[in-house]
Amino acid sequence: MAQKITLSFVLLLLMTSTTFGQYSMEITAGYNIPISTDFKGHFQNGYGGNMEIIYDINESGLAVSVLFGLNGFSAQKSYEEELAENNSTLFNYDYKINYYSFPLLLQAKYTLFNEKEFQLTGGFGLGMEFMEQKEKQTGEFTSDYRKEKFNEFAIYPNIGLSYHLAEGINAVLKSGFHQTFGKKSLSYIDLRLGIIYKI
Repeated sequence: MAQKITLSFVLLLLMTSTTFGQYSMEITAGYNIPISTDFKGHFQNGYGGNMEIIYDINESGLAVSVLFGLNGFSAQKSYEEELAENNSTLFNYDYKINYYSFPLLLQAKYTLFNEKEFQLTGGFGLGMEFMEQKEKQTGEFTSDYRKEKFNEFAIYPNIGLSYHLAEGINAVLKSGFHQTFGKKSLSYIDLRLGIIYKI
């Protein structure tokens, strides 16, 4: 199902041809806040970066885009200590756990006040979120390294405010909600700051 929706979005992007159509690129750095219960209970707020290629379909503000990025979270100390206590029968371990999320999303976007100094954009993305948990155990006599991967369908509603800095360059402040569906469902909010420039 997810592959069919993604393919339909790509075909829409390829078939769209107008005299206005132009591309821009958005680059942002983000601060991420875990929301879902297990994720919030085990991991701290994290950081990340995203890049978005945007195709403006017409002057009304309608656009489509492809977004990809990397977001990282580190485990809370209490979670690492809990794992160490549960594995203390044979060896005493120290734990270091990191969680990474790699979103690859297609989005529909609409911008209000397109010709103004300040612009407001709403978007809805869907696609895949590739996730990976890395767990490193270090003990006095042994060490171990584990890695788990999850690939899940994801949605990403978001909103952004941009400000015109110079010809073809805007500063942008955005926030969005990541939600995955599947074996490893999780959710987190991102707060992003960056620039948009015409290609």
